[in-house]
Amino acid sequence: MSDQRKRILVTLIVLIACLAFVAPSLSNSSPYGQVTEMRLWAQPNNWTGPCPATINFNGFIRVDGPNTVTYGITRSDGGKGKGPQTLRFTGAGRKPVHFTWRLGKQGENYDGWVEIGSGNTRSNRAEFHLHCR
Repeated sequence: MSDQRKRILVTLIVLIACLAFVAPSLSNSSPYGQVTEMRLWAQPNNWTGPCPATINFNGFIRVDGPNTVTYGITRSDGGKGKGPQTLRFTGAGRKPVHFTWRLGKQGENYDGWVEIGSGNTRSNRAEFHLHCR
């Protein structure tokens, strides 16, 4: 075998070894989907009337494949809601989330927000304004 053929063969062996080492990290072979979107909004987002008032929070979590998503609720007053909530996804798609917050006293005004989060992913802040009479 000529020296040139030996160099080509060694180069091919090194290249194949490198690809075998690097290729698994390039593929998206995880059997679990990722959270791709979280959205949340307050209803009503501007309340004027008797208090305490109930603000409804509706939204959704979207994933790109099967997964179990545990998320928490964070409120502007430092509260955490009812604790961790869990949604099970059998495939890609979105599932609704809903919860309420009852607050306010006569004569009080309050500007607040709520967000949901899972791991490093957070929703938008669902802001609301409360004007208690």
